[in-house]
Amino acid sequence: MIWPHLAIGLLAYLVVNLHDSPARASEALTVEQAVSIALKHNPDLLAARQELAIAQGREVKARLLNRFNPRVRSRIWNRHNPGSGNETDSQVFIQQEVEVAGQRSLRIKTATRQRQRVEAQLRDRERRLIGEVKRAYFRARMLQEQVRLRRTIEELNRRIRDASKARFEAGVAPIMEANLAAIRYGQSRKESLTAQAAFEAALATLRRLLGWDRDRALVLAEPLRVVPRPVSLPDLLQRALTTRPDLVAAKHEIARAQADIELTKRLIIPNPTFQGFYNTETEGPGGTSTMLGGGISIPLPLFDRKQGELIMQGGTLERSRHRLIAITRLIEQEVETAFQTYEAARRAVEVFETEVLDRIHENFRFIELAYREGKIGLLQLIVVQDDLITAQLSYVESLGQFRQAQVDLEQAVGGTL
Repeated sequence: MIWPHLAIGLLAYLVVNLHDSPARASEALTVEQAVSIALKHNPDLLAARQELAIAQGREVKARLLNRFNPRVRSRIWNRHNPGSGNETDSQVFIQQEVEVAGQRSLRIKTATRQRQRVEAQLRDRERRLIGEVKRAYFRARMLQEQVRLRRTIEELNRRIRDASKARFEAGVAPIMEANLAAIRYGQSRKESLTAQAAFEAALATLRRLLGWDRDRALVLAEPLRVVPRPVSLPDLLQRALTTRPDLVAAKHEIARAQADIELTKRLIIPNPTFQGFYNTETEGPGGTSTMLGGGISIPLPLFDRKQGELIMQGGTLERSRHRLIAITRLIEQEVETAFQTYEAARRAVEVFETEVLDRIHENFRFIELAYREGKIGLLQLIVVQDDLITAQLSYVESLGQFRQAQVDLEQAVGGTL
């Protein structure tokens, strides 16, 4: 009767190891390290950051002292004079358009608002990437724990199978018992393989987000279990409506649209173009005359007074204002929904840790005593094993759900809790 004691020992191992076992420090990759790596190497984020370089280039262009370069034209020609032969004349012509009515300052203002909007959008992209990385990390971490439990269960069922087979061959147990043990081992083996495949798929997702090669070694070290703590919904809402980068980007977009309208109104005032010329003409043998002059040209805004541009920009401004309201309402909904999910997950973990886990230990002591006294047999032991397995997997799943809810709430708020 050695095999039942092996089963009891392995069940005890399952109960004692409900909490996470830390990875070796030399191989550790915490969730914060994963976030830091993703922010440096995620290819989608690196591509998005080029939008900021584009906006910065536009701002540099807007800050030029004059966005119009001078134009210089010159020509030299020969003409035939019957009295003196061939004579050479030349002309140099220069013109320069100049911005007036404060257009340059408004152009700088528009470009600055655009850059600030892009910066906020980039921070929002980083916010969403951080959420993706953390969710992928903790999903992989939860699956890793499930793989550990499934393998322990598989080992337990293998030993029970071998012991049942030996008991049947010794003539002390029916064939049904041996068949049942073999079926349970095959089922646990299948569940181990399924859990391992899901874990490997989760690691592949995490590697992609980190910008790593698919075959690069990755060991997760962040504890799945964390002490849940309550949070205040009003405080979270206030933080989100102050710091969420997508809301900040929407506000900058309104400011940019307003600056665009101001600039367009100033562009109705035409820019003058100053002109100057220098001519030389040959007059007879050894004689040359010169002419120096200038002028100014101003286009008359009789037909095009930027009517179409102002209508389009007015529509853009109103759209931006409505979008700001929509984003505000969306943030409020996201924070409240994430808060409710977080609180439910937090309470579920607390219920497990304050009510369920201690009873698992207590029930194990009772079942061990009952088995040693011969009050229960193999089938009752299997029932208890199923209960322990279900309870442990549910606890691990609750920890994973809490971590996911924590990440969702942090992403909704726009910062760590």
